[in-house]
Parts: sequence; structure tokens; C-alpha cells
Amino acid sequence: MNTFKLKASAFLNSYYYPIIVFFAALISHSFSIELFGIIVILLSAAIGLMVCEDLRFFISPLIIFIFMFSQKSVASGVFYDTPYLIAMVVVAVIFLAMFVLHFFIHKEHVDYKAPIKSKLFIGIACLCGSFLLNGLFNFDEYIFENLIFALAMTVSLGLIFFLFAINLKPNPELKKYLFFVLFLTSILVVIEFFLSFTHQFKFDNGELVKESILLGWGLWNNIGGILAFLLPVHFYYACTVKKYGWVFYLTGVLTFSAIALSLSRASLLVSCFVIVACAIVSCFAGENKLTNRIITGAIAIIGIIGIIVLWDKIAAIFGDYLSRGFDDNGRFEMYYHGLVNFAHNPIFGGGFYSAWAYEYQFITFVPYRYCNTIIEMMATCGIVGLGAYLWHRYETVKLFWKKRSLYTIFCALCMAGFLGTSLLDNHFFNFYPSFIYVIMLLIIEHSENDYVGKTN
Repeated sequence: MNTFKLKASAFLNSYYYPIIVFFAALISHSFSIELFGIIVILLSAAIGLMVCEDLRFFISPLIIFIFMFSQKSVASGVFYDTPYLIAMVVVAVIFLAMFVLHFFIHKEHVDYKAPIKSKLFIGIACLCGSFLLNGLFNFDEYIFENLIFALAMTVSLGLIFFLFAINLKPNPELKKYLFFVLFLTSILVVIEFFLSFTHQFKFDNGELVKESILLGWGLWNNIGGILAFLLPVHFYYACTVKKYGWVFYLTGVLTFSAIALSLSRASLLVSCFVIVACAIVSCFAGENKLTNRIITGAIAIIGIIGIIVLWDKIAAIFGDYLSRGFDDNGRFEMYYHGLVNFAHNPIFGGGFYSAWAYEYQFITFVPYRYCNTIIEMMATCGIVGLGAYLWHRYETVKLFWKKRSLYTIFCALCMAGFLGTSLLDNHFFNFYPSFIYVIMLLIIEHSENDYVGKTN
């Protein structure tokens, strides 16, 4: 038994396990056999909770799990059937019990004081507190769903922070491990996207139909947003992998192409700035500066020539961008209603399901949000929520400056992709991106004080 524990723990903490999770998710999504992925990922995670001393192994299942759900299965409604919902509740209860058991079995590796010691604690605690207090004085419009959504946000941000803070061993190698998992996640989404591009997405007179860009776990904005979040990871490897760094530069360009083809204008706008910043850093820092300069120049020239020569075909495919241009797509109306909501309920906001937002709700359980993190916090959580968010931002900026290194620069560019798209969309309130966000912050906090010239 002890031999099994040692071997299982070694495997689950290795770089091979995220690859297994990657392929389980890819197969499940490609063939719409989510049950296969659920069994592989949940069973292996359950074993990990029993044999692994900390939660390092749980990073890949937590981040990748959501991306196994296909459009075919989601559209069939199978996940909303009563038997499936009951099974989900049962599995959730079992996993909750196994987490408790994990912390009991490996209690010598659990530090319950760690979250309080964290430089991020006050900001995250205040942010979660403001979620729970949303709409407090808006008695006429307050509904129970306000609390339910706030609890979901608190779990995705606060609980994940707590669990990993108390049981993730500080280790310099964790930085590389996280980026490896994020690289796999990005590649997984890109593969899913281009596979769906060939047989599922629709065209109308050569123009890609935006409403057909669905992957089950998310639509065009979600696809573009998560890829914009993970785009810098490719360029980090382009800077630091000596022999094959150019391969990662090209996968970064491929990822950017997927973002463009997602027809998410917010994601494309933000990722344009991000990829330029990544290219500049790649050309002047790391191990492959000369190679990256050559690749950057070559891609720029090929891109310009390609746009000129193939403009008609490009214009046809990207017709949605050209027809919408700089149209705000109703966002200014959302912002206006959000500011009005804030004016009427300035202290704790109107709540996540307040008046206008609730009236236009289009997904069960998830409220219609304001497509801007600042406006969302003001409208739903008031000055308390806005203050908590800004303090959290201050803590994260301070952390990044203190831990500055080449690795942290690319983490900062990841955050720029995530937070930038969240200023034009709802990604900060989509739950699963928060898992990446929190774990990245914790691992940066655990890292050594490095200077920018180093490549770790």
C-alpha cells in the first residue's frame, strides 16, 4: 500500500498527469463522451486527494475540467436532466468529504494560518465580503439569487484561494509547472476551436457566422477571452526554451489567429496589445532574442503581404468585424443602466439581480452582467465593492512589482489579457477563469525575489 501511495503521488505530481488530463478532456470534447473525461479526471483527482501531500496535482484537473464539455452534449440538454443534476450533487458532496479527509490525513502539510499571512488576503477577503453584501439595502428588489450568485463568486475566488493557500507547498518549480498546465490548456482550446471550425461553425456567403462559434463550455467571447488570458504563456516559452523556442512562438501566433477567428472584438482588441508586448519582450529578453527578432520580422512581412493579396477572402471571413466596426453593441446602454443602479444604491449596490439586469437575464442562475468589471462592481456591490476591487488591484500590482522577473512579466501580460477583456466583457465573473487567476497570484507570491534580467 505504501509503495502504491508513493508511486501514485509521484505520477500525479509529475508533468505526465496534466498530459493525461489534457487528452481526457480533448477526447471527451471531440467525441462528446464527457462521461469518459469525468471518470478519468475525477477518479484520478480522488486518488490524488488520498495520496498527495499538497494540492499541486489538483491544478490541472481544476483548470482543464470545464473544457471537456462539447456543444453537442450541451445542446442536447443532457446536463440539465434530473438524474445528471442529482449525480452532480452527489459527486460534489463526495468530493467535499474527500477534501476534508485529505486535510485530516495530511494535516502536517496544512497551514491554516497561511491565507491570513498572505499579502493578498485583505483584498480577496474584502472582495468576497462585498460579493456577499451585494444589494444589501435594496430591499424592494433583493432576491435570494443575489446570495446564490455571490456564494458562487466567493467559491471561485475566495475558497480556491483558501484551499491552495493552506495546502500548496512553496516550490520554485511550481512556476514552470503552472505554465506547463496553462500551455496545455491553451493548446486544448485551440485544437477544439479548429476542429469545430472544420465541421461545426457555419458560413454565410463566405462570412463566418458569429452565433455558430460555440464549443459547449463557452461561446465566442469565452473562447477569445480565455485564449487572450493564456496567450503570453506561449511567448514565455519562446523566450526561455533554447532549442525549440521558435515552435512556441508559432503556437502563440496560431493562438492569436484563433482569437481573431473567434470574432470576439474585445478579445481581439486586447490581445493585439498583448501580442505586441509579448513580441517586444521576446525580442529583447530571454534566451532566443535573435531568433525571435527574425521570426517577428518575418511574420510581420508575411502578414502584410498576406492581407494585401488575400484581402477579399479575409474580408469575407471577418465580415462580422467589418460590419460592426466600432459599434458598442449595446455596451454604452449597459454602462448607463449600471451607473443609474449605482446612483440609486451607492453603498452596497443594487445586487447582481437588480431591476434592469434581472429583467434581461438570459441564462438560468447567471444574471445579465454589465460587460465591465468596474461598472459591474459599482452597480451590484456599490462603493463597498468598488473599494474592495481597487484595493485588491493595488495588492496585486504591489505583488507583481515586488516579485518582478521575466516570468512575472509574462504573468502580468496574462493578467492584462484577462483584466483587459474583462473591461469589455464578463470574464471576471465567469467563475472558471478565476481558478487560473488565483493560483497564478499564489504561485507568484510563493516565488523568490528575482530581478528582471533572470529568465526563471
